[in-house]
Amino acid sequence: MERTINRARKITGQVRVPGELPAALKAVWLAAISTGDSLIEHAPPSLLPHLAQLKSLGVAVGENEAGLVISGVGLRGFTATSEPVDLRGLGVEALLPVTLLAMQATSRTIHIDASLADTIQALFALLAQTGAVGKLLSESQVQVDGVETAVAVDYAPADLDADTKLALLCAGLYAEAGSVTTVRQAATSKDRVDDLLTERGVSIEPNRRDDPALRAMILTAAQPTACDVDLPGDLEQALPFIVAALIVGRSELTVARVAIRTENRTFLDLLRQIKGEVEIIDQAGFADLVVKSSRLKGTRVADKRATRLIEHIPLLAVLATQTEGQFIIRDVEALRRCEDVDMIAHLVTLLRELGAKVGEYPEGLVIDGARPLKGTQVVTHARPQMAQAFAVAGLVSKGDMQIHDSDSVDAVFPGFFDTLDSITVKERQG
Repeated sequence: MERTINRARKITGQVRVPGELPAALKAVWLAAISTGDSLIEHAPPSLLPHLAQLKSLGVAVGENEAGLVISGVGLRGFTATSEPVDLRGLGVEALLPVTLLAMQATSRTIHIDASLADTIQALFALLAQTGAVGKLLSESQVQVDGVETAVAVDYAPADLDADTKLALLCAGLYAEAGSVTTVRQAATSKDRVDDLLTERGVSIEPNRRDDPALRAMILTAAQPTACDVDLPGDLEQALPFIVAALIVGRSELTVARVAIRTENRTFLDLLRQIKGEVEIIDQAGFADLVVKSSRLKGTRVADKRATRLIEHIPLLAVLATQTEGQFIIRDVEALRRCEDVDMIAHLVTLLRELGAKVGEYPEGLVIDGARPLKGTQVVTHARPQMAQAFAVAGLVSKGDMQIHDSDSVDAVFPGFFDTLDSITVKERQG
């Protein structure tokens, strides 16, 4: 499929982007053990392959114009099956479903990512205090033997990661009604995993009296109830719109409800470093971003920062064409070893066809910014990041920017081009 992008007069309005996969996975599994129907809004397309396992456990998954609808089966309502439950590809997000399956009354075999074996082993050691039994059969396969009624536990460790804390709190739901499970974390922790359960009607009381340096989360065992979840957006999917608003003159754009965390804000911090006007308005659990067109300065991206940004180098390179001075990108030689193309060489070729002044290194490129661009034919090699980046370039180019294989973007953001069009005020023709 091909899309044509033309020069924009300005970018304006408000956008929402698909939610993050980790948050979506938590939402659907918690919806599954609740009673009633939960609506999940702004679910990312990457969630869809993982819904098959819920369906195999007897959970009905539907869809309406607002989003996904998960019909909960309650705490102990998963269907017994002799087929293994496949949780590969979930990474640490597998801790929650592994726990929920371990707390059922039946034995099951579960496939996991091999890299997760030690983490799952540590989780089983903690869950053993509840009476649940789990063991590794191999690095990528575990068995859980089930438990009739879990024992409520007061967990001593206070240095657990967020996924483990949520798993232990959920294990406490399976204890005798009214009994309490306690999970601790540092008082300064920003993890709010308890919110995921309190919004489903579960009572969790905070307590700092015993040790002011710690915050205890005291959960009373109960059946969660359904609630609707509006997933915060994936910041990475918001970046093309943010860059567009920064480089197209007279623009002002609001990106609503995005999740911002230390580990995903490298690109955002870079934009602010080079004088991009991006206001972050913090809300509870998400942020709104207000972006205005800006005079951007060139910089150097290398070392660990380049590694963290490697998926976004095409967008970063397009941004660099609109900055003042030199913009150097180093230490991204991994892009030369892509499966079917040397992505650095391909990127340099495309940028030169646009009229950008680009130098090439073995491990990167250098771009002299603030030069006028012209439209060209863009072969994306079916990579969503390339299609998104050069769609943004088309907004500041003279003539047509023809994006080939534009439907590759549907894998990460269905409706991306329609969303881009909705915030674009086109330059007058003629």
